[in-house]
Amino acid sequence: MKISEHCSAADCQRPAAATLAMRALCREHFVVACYKELEGATRRLHETSFSEPSAEALRHFLEECTRQVTDIAQSADDLDNLGRARLLDIVMWASELGSRLRRGPRRQARLQILLRSEKPGRPWEEEAKTQWISRHGALVECEHTVETGEILQVIQVDTGRQAEARVVWQRRRGTGGHEIGIEFTSAINFWEMDWSTTAPDQNP
Repeated sequence: MKISEHCSAADCQRPAAATLAMRALCREHFVVACYKELEGATRRLHETSFSEPSAEALRHFLEECTRQVTDIAQSADDLDNLGRARLLDIVMWASELGSRLRRGPRRQARLQILLRSEKPGRPWEEEAKTQWISRHGALVECEHTVETGEILQVIQVDTGRQAEARVVWQRRRGTGGHEIGIEFTSAINFWEMDWSTTAPDQNP
């Protein structure tokens, strides 16, 4: 990128710091664009019409986004703590989406589960619901604050079946509470479903 190139966002005269989808953007508009694209990608991953061409396009975006963020982090000498935190958040979010692309089919399912944290000093337990499930984990609505890497016990309310899971990502919802992605720590078919078909379950 030429040093003299300016941001292509409307009414922005700041110098470009990165490119995204063939657009030259300043650092601020690049971060905003990344968040917008990541939010849209997260929604699209949950659609039953999500296709392999869509997956390939998303892989390309995630690679480009991660590469550009890395370049900014290495070359910028005026990044404050907030700026670095936002770039790290983008990389982690992109990595989580990339992991979902690699982990096979998922199904929409509103299942009642019990989440239990045995973290020393502040154990807790709550009834929760899944939004999506896969052979390897689930997307879960959770009221408690959790940390990435935290280990939880997951219990099926109707069967009592239990498994250990790791929190691989978490994000606060605008309506309150959190959405968390969990991944089982052992290769088990916790949901006891046939994953040979990618057709989504229909849930009441």
